[in-house]
Amino acid sequence: MTQAGTSNKTQSAIAAVLRYGSIFSAVVMGFGVLLSFLPGPEVSTTAHLPPGQLLTKALQFDPMGIAELGIFFLLLTPVLRVAIAVVGFAIERDHKYVMISLGVLSVLLASIAYSLR
Repeated sequence: MTQAGTSNKTQSAIAAVLRYGSIFSAVVMGFGVLLSFLPGPEVSTTAHLPPGQLLTKALQFDPMGIAELGIFFLLLTPVLRVAIAVVGFAIERDHKYVMISLGVLSVLLASIAYSLR
């Protein structure tokens, strides 16, 4: 057993989510920034896109939409990390840490939901 009773498989999955999630979101944000420097249609200057329009704008190759989609992916990275921890603790039948992780997950999701309002 490793830190807090999690298995090596769970630790590896968590490390992969954090590593690749960060890299992926940085690439998506960088692509949005790069697109903003290319000549073409006027770049939207909306300070914040509503969540319902985020994917639509990104699929239209709107630089701001792509950059905000990268930020959204960056926000999802710790959520996925905690979700994997919940599953790992549940597999190991460590109910105490399942409950703690579920509490952390609920706070993360509530914070994101509140900020999207």
